[in-house]
Amino acid sequence: MNDVELVAQLQRFEPEAVDVLMSRFADRLYNYAYYHSSDHHLAEDIVSETLTRIVEKIGDYQQREVPFKAWVFRIARNLLADHYRHRSRHPSVSLEAASDESSSLYETLSSDYGGADGGELATQVAQREDLRQALNLLPEDQRTVFILRFIEGNDLEQVVTILNKSIASIKSLQFRATRNLRQILDDNNCGKKRRVGYE
Repeated sequence: MNDVELVAQLQRFEPEAVDVLMSRFADRLYNYAYYHSSDHHLAEDIVSETLTRIVEKIGDYQQREVPFKAWVFRIARNLLADHYRHRSRHPSVSLEAASDESSSLYETLSSDYGGADGGELATQVAQREDLRQALNLLPEDQRTVFILRFIEGNDLEQVVTILNKSIASIKSLQFRATRNLRQILDDNNCGKKRRVGYE
């Protein structure tokens, strides 16, 4: 079932379409929320609320305006933004326990907007707590682009649509995210603990 068929079935309130929606997006939404928040419970809440809102608002959705996948992630992104608006500050996670060997993953990073190496980095994120923590220290816009681009596997045009930014802006954020992840891990290996500054 493609997205057009899924939307049509959801709009007809067919129960099996909800099962397809959950199987297609629940894990991806969880990963997206978890890598933003480092909070399992919050990630589960975001998944639940996102899926609920999709079902509630599917009657108003029109495929020609925004691709369905982009619309789904926009809902999740807005829910996360609402959550952080109600918090006094973002949590700061120490990299003190990060592995000394982690910097070797970044030795071959190029200046090609981080595109060539970001995907390789992302394949390590799921298994490596130090990289997850490093992602948590990135400025939100860089973290969002990195997660959408390399963890969720969206291409540049999809990220542009989800975030409603120019392709030049997405490339710049992608490059800075990759560079700053390397800097965080290099600093940790040198015994430094500092937060990457906003650019």
